Amino acid sequence: MSSHRRPLEISLVLAGVATLGTLAGCGTTIVHSRRDATMLIPKVTAVVALTPKLGFGRSADQRRAARHMGDTLIEASGGHAILAEELTRTDPELIADEVRRLGEDPTQTLTFSVTAARGERIEAVAGVSAVAGAARPVRRYFDYVIRMDVRRSDKPEVIGSIETCATAFANASDMDAEGHPQGLQKAIGVAIQNALKTFAPQLIPAAPFPTVVEVPALMEDNLQGGSLAAIDKLRKLESLYPELSMDDLAALASSRARFLIVSPG
Repeated sequence: MSSHRRPLEISLVLAGVATLGTLAGCGTTIVHSRRDATMLIPKVTAVVALTPKLGFGRSADQRRAARHMGDTLIEASGGHAILAEELTRTDPELIADEVRRLGEDPTQTLTFSVTAARGERIEAVAGVSAVAGAARPVRRYFDYVIRMDVRRSDKPEVIGSIETCATAFANASDMDAEGHPQGLQKAIGVAIQNALKTFAPQLIPAAPFPTVVEVPALMEDNLQGGSLAAIDKLRKLESLYPELSMDDLAALASSRARFLIVSPG
């Protein structure tokens, strides 16, 4: 996937899904950076992953996207991440106070906020002719286009943004058979990697960071309650992490630890 960078002079908005064709068939990532952002880059010590805003799907899709974004940022930044659920308030004017409460300097902390849209298209299967009396075989695809805005946690101005996209079969899972992200999760992962490379390269770990998954804070508060509560917790975790094995889900649900290491670094 190619990457382009150009100065950012004014705030930009996410282009509609109808403009996907201008993004080189979902093969291009565009990085916008304000010129004065270079002064902040060496000082960044942490990044806040704000809850993604999806223009599609249900609440479960929203929660799953937020969970994967948080996990991806933890791994990509070597653990220098703050998740939205750790903040008691996410109002833009109060984020700095929340970051300070967690022990970080708001002037040296960035926020990553994602806006995502999805388009659907149908393509005829190449090389397959329609059988007499039957419709020609087709494949349905979802095209995801996202914009990630980067801000200093104590300022409302956007200092940079990442625009990228990804395509997956309609209704495909978040991970492919080899465990690699696809669709929306792939686009978010690419945006996070480019944002860190551009605005906080010192946070990228030199060695592979362990792959971890996390019990959401709201579930932690209800660890006791008998078998029904345990089953309910397992079901919620399964909706957040459909790619995990049943053994990993059971270990995460039964443990009082906040994180489960899926694979070591």
